[in-house]
Amino acid sequence: MTKRIHEKDIDQIREIIRPLLGSSAWNVKIGIGTFITMEFGNQISISPRDKRGEWYLWIYYAGWFLENPKGISIGSEDKRDILKKEVKVLEGCRLVDILIYNSAFETKFVFDDGIILHTFPLHIVDDWESWELFTPDKKVLILYPSGKWDYKPANLID
Repeated sequence: MTKRIHEKDIDQIREIIRPLLGSSAWNVKIGIGTFITMEFGNQISISPRDKRGEWYLWIYYAGWFLENPKGISIGSEDKRDILKKEVKVLEGCRLVDILIYNSAFETKFVFDDGIILHTFPLHIVDDWESWELFTPDKKVLILYPSGKWDYKPANLID
């Protein structure tokens, strides 16, 4: 059973993500399955051959759909070739808000031009991450659909 997320939790999470707002998405990609990744901020080196944004968002074990002013354009279970093409609409879009709801950390990533990336949990009982946000201070914010969340040192950023 999902526990109710308290408003103070959402306030703490919003404080962590506040510096990200106003940044533009780049290197937006469909990953394995329905994963989406995108970078924000300046490019940094994490290894001699690998670069990443100061902020790195990974939509992980979550369903999602993309909405624009005309309606819903794609959803996480659509055909991969369509997903890869259509998700590129986020490339260069400025993130203006992240709305997090008390129900299993459903989230709306609100971009300029009326584009919204909605995420919702696929697993409630299993504690599989809905999304992860790697931050410039080498930490990762993780939201779980069970109502738990964590902000801890990240192992993927050197």
